[in-house]
Amino acid sequence: MLMQRFRKLLIICFVLGIVVNGTVKTNAQIQNIPTAEIAINGKAVDGINPIKIDGTYYLPFVKLAKVLGYNSIKFEKKTKTYEITDGSTKIRTTMGGRRAKKGNEYVNIKPPRWIQDTAYISLHAGGALFNANITFKKENGSIQVKKPAQYYIVHTGDTLWNISRIHHTTVNKLKSVNNLKSNLIVDGQKLKLPSREQAKEMEPKKEREPVKNPNQISVSDQRQKLLNHAKDYIGAGYKFGATLAEAPKLFDCSSYTKLVFQQIGIDIPRVSRDQASKGRVVTSLKAGDLMFFTTEDLYSDGRVGHVGIYMGNGDMIHASSSRGVTITKNVLDNSYWKKNYLFSKRIIE
Repeated sequence: MLMQRFRKLLIICFVLGIVVNGTVKTNAQIQNIPTAEIAINGKAVDGINPIKIDGTYYLPFVKLAKVLGYNSIKFEKKTKTYEITDGSTKIRTTMGGRRAKKGNEYVNIKPPRWIQDTAYISLHAGGALFNANITFKKENGSIQVKKPAQYYIVHTGDTLWNISRIHHTTVNKLKSVNNLKSNLIVDGQKLKLPSREQAKEMEPKKEREPVKNPNQISVSDQRQKLLNHAKDYIGAGYKFGATLAEAPKLFDCSSYTKLVFQQIGIDIPRVSRDQASKGRVVTSLKAGDLMFFTTEDLYSDGRVGHVGIYMGNGDMIHASSSRGVTITKNVLDNSYWKKNYLFSKRIIE
């Protein structure tokens, strides 16, 4: 009871320390904030314990990541670096670091902090990494998350060029939607993001990293073997950022494709964006090719957000967020998938 009363108060404390791996600076002023409701697009989903450091709100990084579906979390203790994914994009951030890596792009952020063996991330950094707008609502003390992001808050070191790269759009489109007459931007400036229809991650289409194929059987036999394994998991459930240890009960789209290819001895990366960098782009599809899509209802940055395996006859087998592992008939005749289709890559040849 006593602890609950203390938790309801704003407690000012001073931490004596040095800046090492994100540890709070000497005499940094920390406020413990009462447990807050966290809501995504207006719907309460969980509770979270924010703090304020020198007037800036921070959230527990791991808790925020899990709430947003980034359930695959690795921690490198020596460097205090986290690597997380929701199955679409890999994010790496180090405590005290001013730049984080999102996919193959670098994002300027307010440095995450390491306090009492817990990682904390600012609302700005969380929004930039998770493609969301995260705010503290003073009226009821809640954390409000708007996904996907509708705007981006400029941070020190940002340029229109690097912001356009992160969101897979162009400088001209950013300037147009914000009525900017020059390339000058300042820390804290709020920039509208171009419509999601204008943002598509096409960079991996140009990439062609080789994939080792140890198989001695014919290509046609490999393709058939792949599809046979793929169909073994029909009906399995879906979980954002599902770990490989949770297979075969739970998958996300890319852990599913990784496991199925693994079954025939071919090792592809863990997340869909990295899988998209492999193989050769094709327009005339064959069974076993990987199909890549963006996911507008989740990401406004146009990233590669979904992957499935082409089966032939227009059909795709994939781990769907709504149906688990399933077959979508005539996938490119489906209005949703056709609208979000990016390109396909051939791994087996």
